[in-house]
Amino acid sequence: MVFKKFVIAALQLVAVCLFLGAEVPSALAQAKWEKLAPFPEPAEEILGAAAGGKMYVFAGFIPFWKPKGLVYEYDPASDHWTKKNPMALPSHHVAFTESHGKIYAFGGFVYPTSGPAAWVPINNSWEYDPAADTWKALAPMPSKRGSPVAAAVGGKIYVIGGVSLLPGSTETALGFGTPQASVGTVEEYDPEKNTWRERTPMPTPRNHTTAGVVNGKIYVIGGRVGAAFISEAA
Repeated sequence: MVFKKFVIAALQLVAVCLFLGAEVPSALAQAKWEKLAPFPEPAEEILGAAAGGKMYVFAGFIPFWKPKGLVYEYDPASDHWTKKNPMALPSHHVAFTESHGKIYAFGGFVYPTSGPAAWVPINNSWEYDPAADTWKALAPMPSKRGSPVAAAVGGKIYVIGGVSLLPGSTETALGFGTPQASVGTVEEYDPEKNTWRERTPMPTPRNHTTAGVVNGKIYVIGGRVGAAFISEAA
């Protein structure tokens, strides 16, 4: 099922190329469904990134919103899955992207240390090295938010959008009844300097969106403009 999602992403990329008037890569123009090795374990709310010719699937959670922190590597050449070291901090709705062979993870939600089940927004940043199968903590994002997207352009990484608590809120976690809001925050990360800086906010704040890079530009598509749980589509 995970690989099928990657196929869907390929088809979406074809649509974006056609919309932008860009040439569709020949491999994508011939995209079709093909049944491959199943994902090793049942999981939902999983996320993916590609590096070094392999695909990596992260995160997931079990009932009552407890993060699994799983990591699996898929090799298209052998159609084989391999379980890797788990995420350094089990979390969900994290933004993942690849840059120069490393995979970066930003923000997301963790489970509360006490009290009822909820989504606690975080600003943690991590670098995953697929070759060494290791995690390294990076400078935290300036803001705490979950369900953002990340994209790499020109040697920098941009973390865009998401959802968090309302400014000045005394709450520590999001739940169905917690006041919350989508954000248009755009923060730029420099992997070489391990530093952050704020950039121009997104015109339409949103969460649960998707993003892609075409010709050096980042395109943010769809998403939710309200709360993380129930909202209208953008």
